[in-house]
Amino acid sequence: MRKLLTGLTAVIAAAIFISSCGSSSSTNVSTPTQTFGQFALMGTDAPICSVASFKVTITGAELTPQDGGVPYSVISSSDPVEVDFASLMGFNTLLDMSSVPEGTYSQVTFTFMPEAQLTVFEGNPPVPTTMNATLTQTTVKATINPALVVTADTPGGLTLDFRLFQSIQTDPITGQVTDTVDPVIHVFPAVITSADGLGVIDELDGVVETVNTSSSNTNFTGSFTLQVRPTQTFQVNVTSDTKFDGVSDLAAMTQGLYVEVDAIVDQDGNIVARNVVAESVTDATTAAFVGPVLSVTTDTNGNATQLTIFVRHEHPDVSATVPLLSTLAVTVTSETGFRIAKHGTDTSFLAFDSSAVARGQEVVVHGPFAAGTPPTATAKMIVLRPQPALGNVLAIPSPVIGSDGKTGGYYMAPCNPLFQNQIVNVVTSSDTIFTGLTDLNGLDNTSLYMNRGFLFFTNESGSLNGLPWITPPPAYVFPAQQVRNVNLP
Repeated sequence: MRKLLTGLTAVIAAAIFISSCGSSSSTNVSTPTQTFGQFALMGTDAPICSVASFKVTITGAELTPQDGGVPYSVISSSDPVEVDFASLMGFNTLLDMSSVPEGTYSQVTFTFMPEAQLTVFEGNPPVPTTMNATLTQTTVKATINPALVVTADTPGGLTLDFRLFQSIQTDPITGQVTDTVDPVIHVFPAVITSADGLGVIDELDGVVETVNTSSSNTNFTGSFTLQVRPTQTFQVNVTSDTKFDGVSDLAAMTQGLYVEVDAIVDQDGNIVARNVVAESVTDATTAAFVGPVLSVTTDTNGNATQLTIFVRHEHPDVSATVPLLSTLAVTVTSETGFRIAKHGTDTSFLAFDSSAVARGQEVVVHGPFAAGTPPTATAKMIVLRPQPALGNVLAIPSPVIGSDGKTGGYYMAPCNPLFQNQIVNVVTSSDTIFTGLTDLNGLDNTSLYMNRGFLFFTNESGSLNGLPWITPPPAYVFPAQQVRNVNLP
């Protein structure tokens, strides 16, 4: 009888295995002989001018083997990922880390919730208006070219580029943004390099949950876990080369601390911090609110006393009191501190203080908050973050171009309504990365350019790298780390 039961069990197990292999279902089924490798899914966005936020939920992501085998799920409906792609213009974030079977994958299929939230700037002065948007299709397939290869020794990475400027539909007569989204996505497999591993993650922020000052991996001196979304936490590893700002080192970090991280996914599939900016401790009454400045009220000396921001993100989740995608009235006091999330960037040439806060700047406001219409907060600290700035090159005055072709800059007419047509002085240097053009000599007056860096606001006359401010102060000055021609792929 025992032999009969054993044989019957083997037959049933074999039948189940054959059935699962022949099924079109993407349910992950592993075998004892399967070997897995690390996989990183990252996200970014191609820019669009007037959109403040586009929140969509990814309920599925499946990798299809090149040989046509059963797709393997890396994101499921039981553990969805909500992403604000409008906040990723020119930046990369980490959507998911997982293990996948060794193999070559030539296609990825994404499934989205049919409803999304779309916020645009409208009116004069512009205010954020949020609408419920509908996706015309919820399942989108994309070819991975070249095919993605994952082995136990070589992790794989894929970047999801949600092209908002092609996806969000506009009225053909008025040109205004509508509530219809026809998803256009591109995917790019990672090219492993010695410097950046699988890729750079330059948009990663959240609240520290745990800190470990030792590591079993000799490449690391320790690690911390970072809650980046209410249901998603990543382990971030630290090396002897990791730079800290706001705390002396890893040991000085504490639970509840809000940090911004510039990291890479290394060649072994580990998240490795290059720069950690520690800002302020959060709790049930004190939070970090992230978003652009909508308006500023100043005293007779030009110092900010009140400002409003659009809450794109918040850490921790206090949306019961301060709803996401709402406006927050912020009181600035003489005790409010001001900082720049430098991420290793030299920002010594311009200041950020109570006299240098302006519409359009991307900031983090830290402080206690309260319910209201609108909800309110008292700023303990305001941090200037790196951000994109979109616009066209002015023909007159012409760009200032140094002998190296890179040092100098140009004058930009921004397309974001928050600037209310005020010119931005874009300053470049020998370190500026030009994408879609070789240097400043390649600028034209018809293309849309996305600049990445810090947006400063100054009441002083001046110049930087040979570029004088185009108008009398106050003036927007944007030292650009990158200049990209958006009209090119």
